Amino acid sequence: MRRNQDEWWLGATFYQVYVRSFADSDGDGIGDLDGVRERLGYLDLLGVDALWLTLDPTVELDVTAFDRLVADAHRDGVRVMVDLPDERMVRFWLDRGVDGFHVTDDHAHQLVRQVLDDHPGIVAAGELRPTGDQRPYDLHLGINLRLMLAGFDAVELRTAIDATLDAAAMAGVPPTWTLSNHDSVREATRYGDGPLGTQRARAMALVELGLPGVVYLYNGEELGLPTVPLPGWALPDQYRSDAHVGSRVPLPWQDGEPPFGFSPGTSAWLPMPPEWAKLTVERQLEDADSTLSLYRQAVDLRKTHRAFSGDELEWYGAPAGCFAYRRKGGGLICVLNGCQAAVPLPAGEILLASGPLNDRHLPPNTAAWLVTS
Repeated sequence: MRRNQDEWWLGATFYQVYVRSFADSDGDGIGDLDGVRERLGYLDLLGVDALWLTLDPTVELDVTAFDRLVADAHRDGVRVMVDLPDERMVRFWLDRGVDGFHVTDDHAHQLVRQVLDDHPGIVAAGELRPTGDQRPYDLHLGINLRLMLAGFDAVELRTAIDATLDAAAMAGVPPTWTLSNHDSVREATRYGDGPLGTQRARAMALVELGLPGVVYLYNGEELGLPTVPLPGWALPDQYRSDAHVGSRVPLPWQDGEPPFGFSPGTSAWLPMPPEWAKLTVERQLEDADSTLSLYRQAVDLRKTHRAFSGDELEWYGAPAGCFAYRRKGGGLICVLNGCQAAVPLPAGEILLASGPLNDRHLPPNTAAWLVTS
């Protein structure tokens, strides 16, 4: 889908960084921009194309730190997108070297595009309404939440995929997929919690990353992090009524106890469960079967393998509770088993599976990628 450098976002994998919870550089327990900059090597390992920085609007921007982050990200070949609630800030951010804007105000879309039309290579993204009636605002990318809002059900998921493709076509933008963000319940919890939720979340990662278009990942989903219940925790005032604050618990990086390398201090702004010791980046990088290893392989294949070319999708026949789609052009086949028994895989070379296979049979709550010659 990549046409030229002015449309670098076509087929890209974005990575949403909730800055407050990503990495803390100064020991105060709150993530910051220098913390993100210090972890850019991790994003290189993950293979993402661009960062979407979600900044805390109650904290004054450290412009010098922001400039350092953008410079180092660009050095590493990673683009930088920022939230934009106020269209008057467009030229300020352009002077900082950003590569795109996530626009949260419908009325600002057209004004933003008027400025960006004079700046090729800068992307404007926003949430796409299910009706697709956003053409007048002329976004480059419309982030559709249909797939995120669907349950782990083959019919419901297929309906969400078709609706997303239709809405993108109506709006004249590439389909853009996400399974979570800082305002949602994390996949590992939403799909059933515990081992079942993790198994299904891994399967859905392949469903999402196999689709044509643009993908947005939310920091921590590649580690299989769940949403953490926080009853009785003394939250900062602005988060006390936030139903999704448990999806913003800081990332565990290393070591065997909290704060797991998130901060050089002894604590984080939200409590980190001790059992996350098995989910740290350090531990998962050493495990070829970890969720992080699965994401790394999937993102790399999506970027490099010929099977992922082609913008059109066609559906295969599949047993009840399952589905299979094929990318026209490249030949990628993605199969999801949402039923209670193993199902045989179609013909083709197996590229990747979200869990162990049994003699070319796909177990329940598992997905696989295949390619036809």
